[in-house]
Amino acid sequence: MSKIKYINLADLNLPEFQAHQDIPREQIQELAESIKLIGIIEPLIVRDSNQGIEIVAGCLRYHAAILAGLKAAPCINMSLDPKSAEILKLHENVKRIPLDHIDQGQTFLMMMKTFDMTEKAVSESVGKSIAYISQHVSLVLMGNELTVAVKNKSITFSQARELMRVKDHAERKRFLSYCMNDGATVQVLQRWVQDYLRTGSISPSEEFPSREYSYGSESPKSSYFCEACDKPIETSEIMQVIYCPTCHQAIKQAISEEKQRNLSNLPPEDSEDVPG
Repeated sequence: MSKIKYINLADLNLPEFQAHQDIPREQIQELAESIKLIGIIEPLIVRDSNQGIEIVAGCLRYHAAILAGLKAAPCINMSLDPKSAEILKLHENVKRIPLDHIDQGQTFLMMMKTFDMTEKAVSESVGKSIAYISQHVSLVLMGNELTVAVKNKSITFSQARELMRVKDHAERKRFLSYCMNDGATVQVLQRWVQDYLRTGSISPSEEFPSREYSYGSESPKSSYFCEACDKPIETSEIMQVIYCPTCHQAIKQAISEEKQRNLSNLPPEDSEDVPG
């Protein structure tokens, strides 16, 4: 059984590749406050490398320990080669502080490049399907506004997965705009993409056999504002109508123009008669 020993924080090195790209400062601060009260209750996992003692698991605890003013931390030194260390690190991250989808994709890609692993080998190492690995790697390799939107949580990974099916960059960007600005759900996006892939384009004159009506909303909001009259409406009373992106935009434009026309036709307010 591996023994726990205290190692000076100054002697520990962060790994060259860190899966978590952005750890919220408040999360480190919160853990630091806990460490001040009760100390580090779970040892860091480290290994000997050519650069010294490298942290395999526990980077967050390491940063929090420094912030808490500690000089040393409890560690378990394990005999791990670089590949085994990355696999252990990934399991640690997935279990303790889940990686976002972009960080996962970057980690999968790093393992494939660094250790010459196939998508199947990565999937077996981390317990995810090959399709899951492939989709995340593909998203990271795109390296465009779609990747940024997922990283910023402007869209979900499920929406991004649908958008990746659209190979034309301009069309994909147009669909992305509808997701971010108009709140297109995954189900709606699926229909739009299917129609686009079937026809090669979306035109208001085309027939869309998948039109259907549904009620309710997947959003946690309690109410929305009607796009036509601007009045608030309860989520449970919303009727969702399925349009293609072009028709949806045309209808919104027509509503906007009608509002402007009505405003311009309003008679001027009568001034009150002032008795002479």
